[in-house]
Amino acid sequence: MQQFRQGTPMRPSLTLLASALLAISLTGCLSSGGGGGDTPPETNPLAVTTTEGDVVGIELNEMRVFRGIPYAAAPVGADRFMPPKAPAERSGPLELDEAFGNMCPQTNISTGAVQGNEDCLFLNVYAPAEGDNLPVMVWIHGGAFVFGNGGGEYDPTRLVEQDVIVVTLNYRLGNLGFLAHPQLGNGDGNFGLMDQQAALRWVKQNIAEFGGNPEMVTLFGESAGGHSVMSHIVSPSAQQQNLFQRAIIQSGSYAQDQLSLPVSQFLGAGVAAAARLAHPELCDEVSDAACLRALSTEQLLALQDSQSLPTAGGSFLPRSIRAGLSTGQIDTNLDIMIGSNQNEGTLFVALDELTNNLDSLDMMGIEEYERRVDEFFEPYSNETPYDVQAIADRYRTLYDGQTGQLSLALSAIWTDFMFACNSSEQADRFAANDMNIWKYWFRDENAPWTLVPPAVPVAPGVFLPLSFPQGATHAGEIPYVLYPESLMRQRYTGLTQDVDTLADSMVTFWTQFAKYGDPNASDGVTAAWPQFSEDRVMQLDAPAVATETLEDFRSYHSCDYWETPPVTQN
Repeated sequence: MQQFRQGTPMRPSLTLLASALLAISLTGCLSSGGGGGDTPPETNPLAVTTTEGDVVGIELNEMRVFRGIPYAAAPVGADRFMPPKAPAERSGPLELDEAFGNMCPQTNISTGAVQGNEDCLFLNVYAPAEGDNLPVMVWIHGGAFVFGNGGGEYDPTRLVEQDVIVVTLNYRLGNLGFLAHPQLGNGDGNFGLMDQQAALRWVKQNIAEFGGNPEMVTLFGESAGGHSVMSHIVSPSAQQQNLFQRAIIQSGSYAQDQLSLPVSQFLGAGVAAAARLAHPELCDEVSDAACLRALSTEQLLALQDSQSLPTAGGSFLPRSIRAGLSTGQIDTNLDIMIGSNQNEGTLFVALDELTNNLDSLDMMGIEEYERRVDEFFEPYSNETPYDVQAIADRYRTLYDGQTGQLSLALSAIWTDFMFACNSSEQADRFAANDMNIWKYWFRDENAPWTLVPPAVPVAPGVFLPLSFPQGATHAGEIPYVLYPESLMRQRYTGLTQDVDTLADSMVTFWTQFAKYGDPNASDGVTAAWPQFSEDRVMQLDAPAVATETLEDFRSYHSCDYWETPPVTQN
């Protein structure tokens, strides 16, 4: 199949073809003028028939683009806190443009303003100009399950240029997506995960009409998106419906135990109690469900925490990620790519710094550092009595003499405990089931930031640098796969050819994996990526990717230390 590149003229132009054939595609057929026999009508490549009716997309960057397709009914009114329902059939074509559908309600991470709309269950399809039976990649965005969307932040142009179809989507977030309560839905929340599976069902039913292969779907996501992918891997309903065949987990290996059903319902009851206290005019003498459905979007957002998690142990997700992998209750035919970034935790510590009057952790001193380490482990203290002082001392010593010592030490605890060693453990679990496993280690310390700027505005045009280097931080790998070169050059200064080369390699790996379940390039140009069973990981770094030993990865992230961490004596 011909591969279209930026600047390559298309023959014929999709825009001209769409204009000429729009009426034909929507009315069925066109009779010939007589005499010479009937000529079959040409089809409009931008008009596609779905289970709900026709959609008409646009041409953009030499792709066929369909933004804002509803994949489920609006979860509003009585359908708030309920599993998603099928979207209504349409009586006429849905003509799309460059606009995305509403993002799901959330608080803006920069301004604190409430944004989004509860009518938000939309997806976007990006397809090559032509092609049939193409691999499909479905992207789930991150954002701690409380912010983010599948819209304009992600541009899959580079992936689509490699002859794959990419789908991005929105799903319910925060209290609206994950509040567990006996009176709500199925009682265990997880509405956001249900939304994702509804989108995957829509893809399975409809993607062939866009030129995709519904039996060759790669589910990929980062952070909360990667955690979502792991949740679907252990989900019985995803397995029963065969919703995807390959999976890429990017920095999603945290919180393997998720929330247990009793704990999540206890938290949900707390939200309901807080709602009654804050809004007696709405909640007096009504059930918790009626109370929570009566609240405005803004009122619900005000009651939620800074992150959410899926609930394990209920009807939708009967087992946690750890339990599913440990017992082998997964589809062992899946192909898996899994990885983490070298400096995941610097993002979270930097965000903390930005909200503390710009004082660095090193300026606040060792006592504040130790307090934050203690605060970090507090949620785990009931199960494991970690010796927090010993952990804090060990990591502080690792960064003696370095600028930003305390921030780097706390960041490394985040990285090793939350992400890197969990990722290694999960890869081991997959490999124990004789699955095709490919593990990466993203190490480009010059990676551009995606969530917050690397400097803080203290006055118009005046920026204060953060107090410590961020390195290959959390979400740092996303632009290499889901930003086009033009956007990276527009948004980030100092972009070098090395970064461009790394992006090309990663796009090749990701799309080869989507096509064959193996990231190695068929042209033999990209470095060979051995399977995880060979105790090797792919080091993604500029100027050139290379393999690294699993032993070096585990040593860098102190994984042996975390297998038997120090604990206090009872």
